[in-house]
Amino acid sequence: MGKDYTRRFQTEILKKHFMIALISIVIMLLFYFFVDNFYNGAVINFIQDVFGWDFASFILRNQTAFVFITILVVLLLNSLIVEVYSIQKISHVFSQMKILFQKDDQRIVLDESLQELEDDFNELKRESIENEKKAIKEAQHKVDMIAYLAHDIKTPLASVIGYLCLLEETEDLPEELRHKYTHMTLEKAYRLEKLINEFFDIAKLNQSYSPLHKEEVSLSYLLEQMKEEFYPIMSQKQQEIVIQVPEDMIIYADSQKIARVFNNILKKAFYYGDEKTTITIEATEDNVYTHILFRNIGQTIPKDKLNVIFEQFYRLDTARSSSTGGSGLGLSIAKLIVEQHQGIIKAKSYDHVTTFEVFIPHTKAL
Repeated sequence: MGKDYTRRFQTEILKKHFMIALISIVIMLLFYFFVDNFYNGAVINFIQDVFGWDFASFILRNQTAFVFITILVVLLLNSLIVEVYSIQKISHVFSQMKILFQKDDQRIVLDESLQELEDDFNELKRESIENEKKAIKEAQHKVDMIAYLAHDIKTPLASVIGYLCLLEETEDLPEELRHKYTHMTLEKAYRLEKLINEFFDIAKLNQSYSPLHKEEVSLSYLLEQMKEEFYPIMSQKQQEIVIQVPEDMIIYADSQKIARVFNNILKKAFYYGDEKTTITIEATEDNVYTHILFRNIGQTIPKDKLNVIFEQFYRLDTARSSSTGGSGLGLSIAKLIVEQHQGIIKAKSYDHVTTFEVFIPHTKAL
């Protein structure tokens, strides 16, 4: 709430001061001059009857001083009235602020003149409640995911131990079986490695908030490096990556972190892309952003899932398949890193084409 409520409150108080003083002085002058003139000295006669002729005569001789003193008294009373009004208004604001920390639907209600402050307080309360619910939800997801991974680790670990024991204890095991068991042990070990890496992803989630080390990065060179790294993986489904990025295109980013963003997006494109398809990477520039698109062909992602695809621990494969997907942190970490670069990441999917869009601003490293 970057609004200057103090100045607005001061302006309102000054208006109150002016209005009360003006009305009081006008009423006093009208009462003194007009009533006295219209009723032939009625005011002086009244003063004489109450206070005596000496005092009435003093008033007649010092009318100007009397009017001046009366104005001072009116101004003092005006200040007192406005001060009481201000204290009451501020006290009401403080009394309502306790509602800000209550986790219910009760709204903060302020004076009509503080409508903007009231709206901002209620918006702050709403956001606070939503953030707390989100934090609780994410914490529960984290606990659940750790429990799932711990449970999943037991199976490949037991298999690895079992096959190794079998290989060690059976000296006359035929070479064909020995090769088969060795291969199966290796597959389970790879699966075990993947699960352990997911544990590290959960443990390192908060590292996405570490300071950036921005530098000039050749986008084409970075993507070509990643293409080479993904070649063994892509060959499993006979997929390929086509990069359509100008060789001289430069982005200002933390190279390691932005590489992690691209890596996580490419993993999703691989896992959920169809066999024998092409993952296309394109890049363009405007006055503000470098616009990078990752496009793959596969099953269309429903709109309701697109709205939550960047949430922590969210997975498209709700059945938790062991062969695809991961901890559900990849895209959420990508979103954190892109936002740390003051950028934008979003996804869209229709007609079996899914596109991830990354916007990196043209901001030089400090």
